[in-house]
Amino acid sequence: MRLPIQFMDRATATQQEGTRQMSGETVGQAAPSPASPGDPPADQPTEIEIKFQADRAALERVLAARHLQGAAIAPERELLSTYFDTPGRELQRAGLTLRLRRKGRATPVLSVKWTNTGAGDLFIRGEVETRAPEGEPDIALFAPALRDRLKQIVGDRPLAPVFKTHVQRRTAVVRHGRSAFELALDDGVILANDQSRPVTEVEVELKSGHAQDLLGLGRALALDCGLSLAFEPKAGRGYRLADQAVARPHKARPLDIAPQASFEDVIAAVIGNCLSHFTANWAALRETDAPESVHQLRVALRRLRSALRILRKRISLPELEDIRARARDIASALGPARACDVFRHNALAGPFHDQPGRLAAAAPLLDAVEVARRDAYAAARRVIDDPATSLFVLDVQSVLLQRAWRTAPAPEDLGLLTAPARDVAAKLLDGLRKRVLKRGKHLPGMPDGERHDLRIALKNLRYAAEFFGPLFARDKAQRSFLRLVSDLQEDLGAHNDAATAEAFIQSLNLAADAPAQFAAGYVLGFYRHAMLAADTHLARKWKDFRRAGAFWA
Repeated sequence: MRLPIQFMDRATATQQEGTRQMSGETVGQAAPSPASPGDPPADQPTEIEIKFQADRAALERVLAARHLQGAAIAPERELLSTYFDTPGRELQRAGLTLRLRRKGRATPVLSVKWTNTGAGDLFIRGEVETRAPEGEPDIALFAPALRDRLKQIVGDRPLAPVFKTHVQRRTAVVRHGRSAFELALDDGVILANDQSRPVTEVEVELKSGHAQDLLGLGRALALDCGLSLAFEPKAGRGYRLADQAVARPHKARPLDIAPQASFEDVIAAVIGNCLSHFTANWAALRETDAPESVHQLRVALRRLRSALRILRKRISLPELEDIRARARDIASALGPARACDVFRHNALAGPFHDQPGRLAAAAPLLDAVEVARRDAYAAARRVIDDPATSLFVLDVQSVLLQRAWRTAPAPEDLGLLTAPARDVAAKLLDGLRKRVLKRGKHLPGMPDGERHDLRIALKNLRYAAEFFGPLFARDKAQRSFLRLVSDLQEDLGAHNDAATAEAFIQSLNLAADAPAQFAAGYVLGFYRHAMLAADTHLARKWKDFRRAGAFWA
């Protein structure tokens, strides 16, 4: 979260309350207090909610769901919201949203929202509201600390409308478990620069009770109504519409772990970081064919699987093994799209680069790749939109929320979770490094199967070094170690790349005509050349790795 909570004055206590909700503590909704300009209302300045993408048919399925039986559905209301920013988008760059909402004849409400970025905060957003009787985005209406922070960001620059939303909303109060929720069904449009974009979604907001019940209700709605999670707020889509931009893929956020953190702190931070990395790339895949979207989705799942494999050395828990298996299945389902991207990129950047004649001759091959890619991306989108993938996300979030790993250690090993993470991490890294050295003992003269095992061991070591790196000095030794491991892993992958390319070409079922077969053979020759070139460097790189010091020592 780029706006520190300590700037929030009265919002500080409510933000801490929201954090307690996500840690499983029971809280109640604060009673609304008489509000006046400059006095943010107490009714939930922190939002804890799950959002689903939908269409109108899905909205009707939700209205007919068993969870709404007996619930009073409020009359449909029109929400008119205007989002403001400076010409240079200072608020957006600070991670903030400034919205003025009108609801019928009620006094307009001005709100500031921000997204939390900590581990386990997937469904938490910060929010501070105040009444705006004049219907203007006057930041002086907020409490002093927030007002001063906003003035610091905005400066003397004018605030102007960037985009608007026009939504018809139906709401109901729903109970699930021991908690109460507001269920909102939105159907409308986002408007910017004479353009519009439909927005239809279901929001489930925790009003009182337990965050675990929120996940349970979200799970039930996904199953019963065939819903898929959405992680981008209306504001994100509105800014993109205003800027005529598309959703972008995202790499993993750097882990922010204090050197004095406990091992449990690191477990939560790593799993939460991997989950956020995964969900951050849903919008890009849904909206674009950008190769990096599928790549980052698979990287996020690979990081999560590797983290759970590493943790398994100290914590054995069926729930974590189940998550690891499901992550593997989702990644495998996304694999064909990634295979198309890798093959096409390597063909264009390698054998056909700056070769117009050969590129033209390869048209039958590349056309077949494009057809396969189009089908693979459609299948990848179905994977993300499958309710089963949303259930996977909710289940990982549930493990984080409950700190499920606390039940795994034997009573005599409970101190492991509160132990200094540096000590535990150093032992884990030592073990992973020893495994790599053992498996690479006969490198480079090793068969492909053993090379693959060594590459997996290197991958786990690299991810562990990245996960635990913040616990140690971020110095030249750490950067050098990571570079050595990454280079060695890449060169070892050359054999696997050649085998994968051959299998991929066979899957295309190319016609027997000479141009397609010639182009395919030419590409395979390029892969084999790359494999031989990588082998010439292996002995030296392996020697460098063996000599490299352990930055965690």
